[in-house]
Amino acid sequence: MKIQLLILGLLLSGLGLKAQEKVNGRWVDNNLTIWIEEDKIRSEGVLYYCVADTSREVCIQNLSTGFELKLYDAQGKLIYEGIASGRRRGVKLPKAYPQAYEVEIIAFKPWVVNQSTASRIHQDKAIRVKYRVK
Repeated sequence: MKIQLLILGLLLSGLGLKAQEKVNGRWVDNNLTIWIEEDKIRSEGVLYYCVADTSREVCIQNLSTGFELKLYDAQGKLIYEGIASGRRRGVKLPKAYPQAYEVEIIAFKPWVVNQSTASRIHQDKAIRVKYRVK
């Protein structure tokens, strides 16, 4: 039974690395983005997110990236600006923003970090996402 679980684990690990490729000695994956998993900005001032692989449409729980978060109202006026380390799966804002209309997330660097191995997975450019608040 242990051997079957080990084999299953190795197969799943291999599938997880499928989108990444080694280029000039470093891992590269341009299919990564930030997905909003749960939006409670208007009611509680909380946003839950993950780093996701768009080619497989799945969140990758052990990937993280630090980012800047900007919050805009319907007129495009900046109403909040802050940063997040990316180590947690949520951001707690100082208060609820019922007037929030759009969130912009801009990664600090053009890579994410695999928290299991501490290795970087590079992209051609830093992740930048705009999301309409619900």
